[in-house]
Amino acid sequence: MARRNPLAKRLPRQLYIEVTNRCNSRCQTCIRTFEQLEPVRDLTLAEFRAIVDQFPILDRVVLHGIGEPLLNAELIDMIRYIKGQFHPATVLFNSNAVLLDEDWQHALIEAQLDELRVSLDAATAATYLRIRGIDAFDTVIQNLRHFASLVQKAGRPRLSLWLTGSRENLSQLPALVDLAAEIGVPEVYVQRMVLVHHGLARAEQSVYRQLRAQEETALACAARQAKAQGLDLSASGLASPQESLHGQDNADTPWSACYRLWTTTYITANGNVLPCCISPFSTANYTDLVLGNVFQTPFAQIWNGEAYVNRRAALHTAQPIEPCEQCGVNWSL
Repeated sequence: MARRNPLAKRLPRQLYIEVTNRCNSRCQTCIRTFEQLEPVRDLTLAEFRAIVDQFPILDRVVLHGIGEPLLNAELIDMIRYIKGQFHPATVLFNSNAVLLDEDWQHALIEAQLDELRVSLDAATAATYLRIRGIDAFDTVIQNLRHFASLVQKAGRPRLSLWLTGSRENLSQLPALVDLAAEIGVPEVYVQRMVLVHHGLARAEQSVYRQLRAQEETALACAARQAKAQGLDLSASGLASPQESLHGQDNADTPWSACYRLWTTTYITANGNVLPCCISPFSTANYTDLVLGNVFQTPFAQIWNGEAYVNRRAALHTAQPIEPCEQCGVNWSL
């Protein structure tokens, strides 16, 4: 890729904003389960508005980070604010759907949420408990079954199930496709696991570039079943699960293809600006990851400040700033 100017010409139009870093799951693939990176807090509506109002244009706003968005009581007002002030921006978030009762379901539809991605990671209660750390599989399925029926009538939001692929659960992908079809969820996604070197997010659990025969079979079977049932089966990064997990053999410097540092930013519930939503999972030095704080400095100053400029410039070298060196290796662009 051609060398890009480390000074960004315009502010980002895609914003990840962590509305809370509290969570009601204990996922064995999440850094939050094992380390506290920042003080626990919810973003207030006033803080949220003060942050987003610093962006003249927003095309896409993602209301999650390390935490469960449904734990923030002001989430609906945040969705409404974006939909009102930045039309036609797309608003979405990931959720574990444990709290997705009928009140939340109707509120999200009425607030015109565009997309809800549900992290499920399993097709059985036993595997769900091992990976997600709580006994809530039946509750989540019940919530999703009802919500899917409402979504079908309302025409929104876009609804999908997500599985972070590992040795522990990839064999369940065909069953997850069947489950999605049965409860009325039209999309299933597979994403790579970020190696946080805790719990189940360890190298021995990774299937990236090391799929075994039974896992190849599971991927092929899931693809056939999805096609037969009219479901979309895909992976993060606009690839098929097979393409994502096989990777690219010629990607010697995969980080050099990154576009996020010019187009996207991630702001935590404490106001810290980070390079992207994956970086907290794959860094050994969280303090050095922080590019600035929007509660202390206007975002426009942070965006082309020294820390951001240095990180962009390093993407075009053989030694990018950590954790960018792992992007496209232990994660996907």
